[in-house]
Amino acid sequence: MNKYGLIIDSTVYLEEDFIKQNDIDVVSLNIIDKDVSYKEIDIDVDFIFDQQKKGAHFTTSQPSPGEFLEAYDRMHKKGYEEIFLVVLSKNLSGTYQSAILAQSMFDHPEKIHVFDTSLAAYGTEMIALEVMKRINEGKAKEVIWKEVNEIIANAGQMFTVENLFSLTKGGRLSVAQAMVGTVLRIKPIIKVVDGKLKLDGKERTYKKVHQYLIKSVKDTLDDRKKLHFYVTNTHSKEGAIELRKDLEEAFPHATFHMTDYLGPVFSIHVGKKGYGIAWYSL
Repeated sequence: MNKYGLIIDSTVYLEEDFIKQNDIDVVSLNIIDKDVSYKEIDIDVDFIFDQQKKGAHFTTSQPSPGEFLEAYDRMHKKGYEEIFLVVLSKNLSGTYQSAILAQSMFDHPEKIHVFDTSLAAYGTEMIALEVMKRINEGKAKEVIWKEVNEIIANAGQMFTVENLFSLTKGGRLSVAQAMVGTVLRIKPIIKVVDGKLKLDGKERTYKKVHQYLIKSVKDTLDDRKKLHFYVTNTHSKEGAIELRKDLEEAFPHATFHMTDYLGPVFSIHVGKKGYGIAWYSL
């Protein structure tokens, strides 16, 4: 068994088999409809959309520090000497703060290492995969911490969605911004900036959206050579495939990872359809 373990929050949507194979512990966010609360890990996206059709108005909340503390104890009892955490941006949720507070309550706080990702969902998936890769390679904790933080410092995340009203309901964007993608019939482009969601651009066709994304990536590269993309979609597979083709043409030496799953918490916030990229360059 590896001497280092990994804990993620439930919005780090790694495949279930990968989680089991690598003994990753998952701390769940909460999904709330009035006086009823669900753990994200106990429901699926179909449940969310079905309930919304029936009039449900979901909100989300972070795990408590106690839930993180229980996860630290579980991993420690299994024999893990050091524990790494990948959670969504502290500027989008109180999840990071809960993890940090639990660290201060743990008997061995020096064994807990919480990454400040400034990313979310498939962006944090990308980071978690990089952490687990290095754990499985047997790298030292100092090397893992240094290399992954370097990736985070050189990472980006952007996406487009069918409309912006789900983000408005969650308080992520203003109503005026949400009107952009609906009334004007243009494609909004959201960028994660300093761990927050920003309406970064708007285009009239998806081809122009792809060109916008490619230019945005190019603007971050400088003299860095290694480029890795994480391409994801929710009910927008054709768009994601076309985006990957355009990215491969623009960046022929890049590597790619694709997924088509976005879990309940982020489906509430971004809606039913959309696709985007996370990337890092070194």
